[in-house]
Amino acid sequence: MKGEGIPTDVQIALQETMALQPVRPAPRNGDAARNGTRGALGGLTHALGQLGLSGASAVLVAVAVVLAEATHILFVLLRGDEYFLWFAIDVAVVTVIVATPIVVYSQLIIRQLGASRRALKQVTEHLAIAVDAAEQANVAKSQFLASMSHELRTPLNAIIGFSDMIQAQQFGPIGNPRYLDYVKDISKSGHHLLGIINEILDLSKIEAGRASVQDEEEFNVAAVLEATTRMIRPLAERENVALEMSVESRGIRLLAVERMVCQILLNLLSNAVKFTPAGGRVNLSAVRTPEGGLLVAVADTGVGMAPHEIKVALTPFGQVNSAHSKKHAGTGLGLPLAKAMMEVHGGALRVVSAPGQGTTVSAYFPPERVSLRPDSGAAPDAREHPAAQSQPAIGSDLAQRVA
Repeated sequence: MKGEGIPTDVQIALQETMALQPVRPAPRNGDAARNGTRGALGGLTHALGQLGLSGASAVLVAVAVVLAEATHILFVLLRGDEYFLWFAIDVAVVTVIVATPIVVYSQLIIRQLGASRRALKQVTEHLAIAVDAAEQANVAKSQFLASMSHELRTPLNAIIGFSDMIQAQQFGPIGNPRYLDYVKDISKSGHHLLGIINEILDLSKIEAGRASVQDEEEFNVAAVLEATTRMIRPLAERENVALEMSVESRGIRLLAVERMVCQILLNLLSNAVKFTPAGGRVNLSAVRTPEGGLLVAVADTGVGMAPHEIKVALTPFGQVNSAHSKKHAGTGLGLPLAKAMMEVHGGALRVVSAPGQGTTVSAYFPPERVSLRPDSGAAPDAREHPAAQSQPAIGSDLAQRVA
C-alpha cells in the first residue's frame, strides 16, 4: 500500500499525463500599428479591385512614374545640376516599360488569391453547416437513447426479477430440472443485456449533455479501489491473472460521483484482465500529482495496442481485432464510457500502449477534487460498499458479463 509499490510505467504516466495549460502571449506594442497597416492595405486593395485590371494597372504605373520623377528631381536639386526635360521624359518612359509588366502580373496574382480566398470561405461555410447538422443529429440520437431508459429497463428488470424468483423456486419446486437451467440462462442473459443498455444509456446521457455531477460527494479513494478490486478478482482468478493494488496514501479523498468512479475502475480493470494472457499481471494504483491532483492508473502486461488501435478503442463501439478480442466478446463501450465520465468530472483519460508491451490507462482528477486527510481505518467490505450495491448488473455478474 506504499508509494514505493507504484510501477515504473505508472510513474512515467504520472509525469506525462498532465498537459500544460496554453499560455496566451501578451499583446505587444507593435500589434496595433500592424493591424492598422493591414487595414489600410486591405482598403487600398479593395479600391483597386473596383477599377478592374486595366484601371488598377494604369493607376499603379502612374504612381510609379510620379515617384520616379520626384526621385529624379530630388537628386538634381541635391547635386545642383541643371534640370533637363528630355531626361525627365526618358525616366518616365523607362519607368512605364519596366513597371507595366510587373504591375499587371501582380494584379493577376492578387485577383487569383482573392478568388481562392472566396472559394475557401464558401467551403468553410459549407463545412460548418455540415458539422452543425452532424452535431444536431448526434445530439438527437443521444437524447432519444437517453429518454428510452425507462422503456428499456422496466421490461428487463421484470424479466430478471421473475427469472430469479423462478430460479429460487419461491412458490414451489420446478417439475422438470431442465427448466431450471433455462431460467438460469434467461437471468444471465437479462443481466448481460441490462449491463449493455446501462452503458449505452450512460454514454448517451453524457453526449446529450444530460449527465451531471450533482450527486457528487467526498469519499475515501482507497476504499473504492479495494471494493472494485474485490469485485473484479473472481474474473482475474478465472483468467489466471495476478491482480495487485497500491495506494500512495490511505488518506486521499476524492470529490466525485462515486458510482461513476466505480464504473470507470471496473471498466478499466475488466479490460486489463481480459487482454492479459494467463500468468500476466494487472496493477491498480493511485498517487497524488505534484500539483495536488489524483492519478489513478491501471497497468497490465497484456498484448498491448498500436497507436491506431488506441484510437479505435476510444471510439464508441470500436473493437480492436486480436485473438483476445475474439475470445472475449464485448460492446466496445468500456474505454469510451470511462473517458466520457472522466471529462464530466473535469478530468482526463490517457492511454499508453505498445504491441507486446502491455497497456497503462491513466485517469486524472484535477486538484480541486482531491484532498488529503489522516485516515488509517480499514476499508469496508466490498459487499457493504455503496459502489458495489449501486451496480447490481456489474457486481455479482461482472465475471460472466465481461468475459
